Amino acid sequence: SACQIAKDDKGQLFFSENEKLFQYFNNQLKVIKTELPQISNNLLKPEITYTNDIALFVNLEPRALVQQQKNFTLVDFNVSNDKSVYYTALLSKKKDLVWLTSSKNGVYCFTLNGNPLYNNKLLFKDYFISSYLEDTEGNFWLCTFGKGIVLIPNLNVIDYTNNDLLEKDDLKKITKKDSNIYFGGTKGTIYKLNKDDITIELKNQKKIEFLKYVPKSDFFFVNGQIYDGTHLNFLASNNYNKYDFFQNQLSDSIYFVTRSGLYYLDEKLDGQNLNYSVRSYAVFNDEKNKILWIGSSTGLEIFKNKTFSKVKVDGQTVFVSHIIRVENQVWVASSSGILIFEKDQLISKITTKNQLLSNNVLKLVYDKGSVFVSTNEGLQRYDLKKKTFKNFTKSEGLLSNAIFDFEILDNQIYVITSKGIQKFNFDAISVSRNLPSLRIDNVIVNGFKKIGTNEFLSSSENTIEFSLFSVTHKDKRNLKYVYQLKGYDENWYTTDYYNNTIKFTKLPAGKYEFRVKLKDDSQISNQMETFCFEVETVFWKKWQFIVGAILVITCSVVMYYRSRIRYLMRKKNEEIEKEKYIQELNKSKLTALKSQMNPHFMFNALNSIQEFILQNKKELASNYLGDFADLMRSYLQYSQEDYITLRDEIETLELYLKLEKVRFENEFDYKVTYKESLDIDSIQIPSFLIQPFVENAIKHGLLHKEGAKQIDVQFLLEKEAVLKCIITDNGIGRKASQEINKNRKHKSFATEASHNRLQLLNQNIGQKIGLEIEDVLDEKSQSLGTRVVVTIPILN
Repeated sequence: SACQIAKDDKGQLFFSENEKLFQYFNNQLKVIKTELPQISNNLLKPEITYTNDIALFVNLEPRALVQQQKNFTLVDFNVSNDKSVYYTALLSKKKDLVWLTSSKNGVYCFTLNGNPLYNNKLLFKDYFISSYLEDTEGNFWLCTFGKGIVLIPNLNVIDYTNNDLLEKDDLKKITKKDSNIYFGGTKGTIYKLNKDDITIELKNQKKIEFLKYVPKSDFFFVNGQIYDGTHLNFLASNNYNKYDFFQNQLSDSIYFVTRSGLYYLDEKLDGQNLNYSVRSYAVFNDEKNKILWIGSSTGLEIFKNKTFSKVKVDGQTVFVSHIIRVENQVWVASSSGILIFEKDQLISKITTKNQLLSNNVLKLVYDKGSVFVSTNEGLQRYDLKKKTFKNFTKSEGLLSNAIFDFEILDNQIYVITSKGIQKFNFDAISVSRNLPSLRIDNVIVNGFKKIGTNEFLSSSENTIEFSLFSVTHKDKRNLKYVYQLKGYDENWYTTDYYNNTIKFTKLPAGKYEFRVKLKDDSQISNQMETFCFEVETVFWKKWQFIVGAILVITCSVVMYYRSRIRYLMRKKNEEIEKEKYIQELNKSKLTALKSQMNPHFMFNALNSIQEFILQNKKELASNYLGDFADLMRSYLQYSQEDYITLRDEIETLELYLKLEKVRFENEFDYKVTYKESLDIDSIQIPSFLIQPFVENAIKHGLLHKEGAKQIDVQFLLEKEAVLKCIITDNGIGRKASQEINKNRKHKSFATEASHNRLQLLNQNIGQKIGLEIEDVLDEKSQSLGTRVVVTIPILN
C-alpha cells in the first residue's frame, strides 16, 4: 500500500510499496528501485527535493532515504530521545531544508544530509505545526492547531524569545564585552549570551533602564550602580540612573548625563556635577577639537571655550537621543534625522528624503565602514562609501519595529524590540529578493466598461485604465511598477507600488500593447504582463464627415443667428416688463403710503391733540404728539424699503392702534400677539402690507358699531416658511358695512390699494401672498365681526 505520491517538475509521479520505488509517467508504470534498504516497519513517504531528486521519509519517524545520484543513503535526524514522540517531515522545494514537526509541539530544522540547524534546538515549542508552505518570495508559512499561521520572512534571523530564562521579562537594554552579549529588562536580571547559550549573570536588580560596559575602565554600569567587568562584583552606587556616558580615550575621564544634568566620575567612583543641571540624554566629548556635545531636554548644546551654547538647525531647536564619532565627523541622532558635523559646523543631513526609514532616530553605532541606525520604523545599515541603506524591518523578519536597543558583535546584530531579542547578519538578509508575481487585474474603458485583451474599441472608447494586482509580505517601500504603452510611447515609466492604477486618456487611433513589470532598487522582474487592444480610426477624418460637418455648421450658424435675435428681443421685452413692474410697485407703495397718511386719520389725530391742549392735558398731548410723530417718521422711512422686519411692522401697527384707541376713547381696545419663539427680528415681509387691512377693519367694521370695539391681530408661523396674520374685529360685519356704503360711488381707497399691491407683489415671487376675508357668525348666523387672514411666504 502506498503512503504518499510525489510529483516532480516534469510531471512524473513517484510512490513506494513493499520496498520498491515506482514511477508513473506517460501512462506507463515502472519500478525504478527494486530493493530499498529496510530501515523501518513504517511506510515510506516520497518527497521531491530542491535538486529534483527523491527523498523517502519514514512515516512518523525521524529517518529518511535520500537519493544521491542513483543510490539512496540512510539519514538519521538527531532529535529528542523521547520514544513517545512522532515526527512528520516537511520538505522545502527551493532550498536544502527539512522541517521535522513533533507530535508534542515544536519543530526541528535540518539539511537533507542530517546536519542540524539553529543548534539543534526545538523551535516554536508552544505550537503544533500541521503544514508548511514556501511562497514565491521566500516567505515560510507554518500552519498550527489553534494558534493561527506563523510567518517566517527570513530563516537567517535567530529569535531567542522562546528561551525559558527570558519568560515574562520585557527586555530593554543591551551591551557587549569581548565575545559576550549582556542584556536585561523589567525583571532586573542581567543575562549573558554566548554562542547562542543564555545564562543569568546578575539578579535582584531594579528594572534595567541603563546598561553599558566600558572597555577601558573595565566597568559595567547598571542603572545607578557600577560593577567590575571581570566578576561583576559591586564597586559603587549613585542615587540616579544614567541616560548616557562617554569615556575619553586620551585620559581616564568618564562623563555621564542623568535627569539632573552633566557629571564626571571621580577617582572614588562618585559622580560630580559639572555646573550643568538640565535633564540630559546624550553626551559625547570631541577630544581632538575640545568640544563637549550634550543632548538635553532643551535641545542640542556644546561646551566650548568654557561656554555652553545652543546648536540650532534651520533656526529650530534640535532634540537629541545619541551622539557618536564617525571617522572625523560627529553624527547626531535627532528627531529631525541624522545631523553630521565637522567640528561644530553642520555639513550634512540624512532624512527620509535620503531613504532613512524615519526622521525620529534613536541610536547610532559605527562599525567597519558602516553606520547602523535604529528608528521607530526599524533598523538600517548605511554604507559610508556607497551612501546607500539596507533595511531590516518586520518585512525582513524583525519581530517589531519598536526597537529599544541594539549591539553589534562579530558582524552579528543583536536587537531588542518590544517582542524580545533577535540576532541577524545584514549580509545574510540583504541578498536579492524574489519579486512577487504580478497580474493585470482589470481594464476599464471610459470609466465603466470592462474589456478583455485583443478587443477592438470605437474611437470614443479612448480612455483606458489598467488596475494592477500584486501581493507581497516583504517591504513594499522600494517596490515600483514599470510600464510602457507600445504604439503610443516607446519610453518606460515608473510608478509607486501603492499607485496600482495606470490611466491613459484620449488615445488616438491605432494598435496598442500595454506592458508592465515589477522592480525594486536592485532588480527588475523577468515576469512581464501584457494587454493588447486597438482603437478605431476616428470618423471625423473621413470626407463624408467633413462635408456633413460643413453643412451642419452652416445651418447651425443660421439657426444661432436667428435664435440670438429672438433671445435679444425677448430680453429687451423682459427688461421693459421689469421696469414697468418696478414702476407699478413703487406706485403701489406710494398709494399704500397715501392710504396710511389719509387726511381723515391725520385730521382726527390733530383734533385729539387740540382737545388735549384745550383741556390742559399737556402730558397727554405731548405723548400723543410724540406717538403721532413716530408713526409719521415710520411711514416715511419704510416707504423707501421694499421689505421690513416683522418687528418693525408690529411696532408701526401698535403705534397706529394706540392713536386710534385715543380717538375712540374708552370704547376701543386692541391686542397684537405672537409667540415668543417667533423670530420677529429675522422674518421680513413687504412694507405697508398689514396696516391697510387693520385700517379697513376699524373704518368699515368698528366705526359704525355701538359699544365696546375690539380688534385682535395675531401672527403665527406655519410650515416653517409661511407667516400667517389673522385680523379679527367685533364690528358690524361686511353685509352691514356694504348696506351703509351702497350709495358711495367709489371703493375704499385703502382696500383698493391693498388689493392692487398684492397683485403686483405676487407677479414676482414663486409662492404667492394669500388673502382670505370671512364673516364671524354666531349660531343664529348673526354677524359677530369680520376675520381677515393674510398668508405671507417668509423670505430666505
